[in-house]
Amino acid sequence: MRLVYLIRHASPAVQPQTPADEWRLSERGIDEARELGAIAAGWGLRAVYSSTEPKAMNTAALIGDATGLTAHAVEGFEELRLSGGWIGNADAFSDTVRAVLETPELSLRGSETAAAAAARFAAGMAIVETGAFPAAVVSHGRAIVAYLAQHAGADEPFALWRSIATPGWIALDLDGMKLLGSFEGLPA
Repeated sequence: MRLVYLIRHASPAVQPQTPADEWRLSERGIDEARELGAIAAGWGLRAVYSSTEPKAMNTAALIGDATGLTAHAVEGFEELRLSGGWIGNADAFSDTVRAVLETPELSLRGSETAAAAAARFAAGMAIVETGAFPAAVVSHGRAIVAYLAQHAGADEPFALWRSIATPGWIALDLDGMKLLGSFEGLPA
């Protein structure tokens, strides 16, 4: 079994005036990533990867610290890009995410399609497949779900996205492209 833990990064310091791909972890997110690292230490990880976005790299680095591994940034694991800037209304944001995830070929107002995000995520996973297992990949909710919907047959992508805690994780067996359980999050 080639086991990969797909991880949504810890809580970022939200800065609406700054592009989301530049956000770093908040103080809470740093604490969450350390707690997640303690959990991940029990997974027997042999490799840790992340997107090139700071919030994911920060999360992966703290997991790496807890597991004695160096986290490696890999192109392709970045978030599914929504165009149009900050969407401050939660309902409008959810409606946008639903439309993009549930219609994989749809480019809403110039946003990246879920199909395109899934393809680049799969290219990143091809790099992971050449490494050691079990492995962890720290990425972003929409990108993970786009990948799982296209490559692991995950149903109801919007509901799946809504189920992911920050941080949250799920185990994937690459040999059968099979999800092993549901997304988990830190204890309350």
